[in-house]
Amino acid sequence: MATNGESARRWLEENQDKVSLERIRQIRDNLSNKLQALDESDGTYPGLLEALDVMDNHLLQEKGEATAPESEPVSLDLSPLIPQSDHQAPQLSEQEKKLKFQQLLKTGKF
Repeated sequence: MATNGESARRWLEENQDKVSLERIRQIRDNLSNKLQALDESDGTYPGLLEALDVMDNHLLQEKGEATAPESEPVSLDLSPLIPQSDHQAPQLSEQEKKLKFQQLLKTGKF
């Protein structure tokens, strides 16, 4: 079938109404299997990679059209998850901070 991106596009344009998505998936999988069997230095590798990309994009596009739900307006709840309080947490003195840090070092619970 397709040996490069352009021939894959042409084939899809000519045949997408004639073949099922399942058949297109099979062809895509065949391209993938061929690529896995080839070495990147093979001359056909870049063309097959392009063709695979074209087939993947086509399948993704078809899947998106088939599963695209009707869009509904969305209202986001931006309220805080926890209640806000006006008072701040008590600040520790330098000595208290060092003591807490030393205790954490001893216990290994950071």
